[in-house]
Amino acid sequence: MSITYGAMGGLVVEIVVFYGRIAAWQTARHRALEKNKQRAQLPRLDKYIDPPSDVLAALTRLSLGAGAGWIFSPQLTGALATVAVGASAPALLRQLGSARTLQAVIGSTHSGHEPVETDGPSVGVLPGGAEVIES
Repeated sequence: MSITYGAMGGLVVEIVVFYGRIAAWQTARHRALEKNKQRAQLPRLDKYIDPPSDVLAALTRLSLGAGAGWIFSPQLTGALATVAVGASAPALLRQLGSARTLQAVIGSTHSGHEPVETDGPSVGVLPGGAEVIES
């Protein structure tokens, strides 16, 4: 059940993204109609929606949502929480990956091993895109 609810969360996000593209197309058409009043120069829908890439992105988001629902199912109570985890799956999994990478860096410097010397400063990326530079 967690897999289904997680996938539903991914689907909700994909529907919102799709709606955003449709709304952008609608706005562009209205602007074109106000300026030109000619239907021949209206923006086409295929300028805003690319079915092959959009379908692949939707399937990926559904898969990530289902996976996150399954992975985090022991910590989740309720369908709404599972849908929320599925909706935030890409960001949640990216954050989890960054945290593990950061823990590995911290663990290697405090485990008694000497840090590896490089020619320049080492740069690490924290969650949210912030960088850590150590000399």
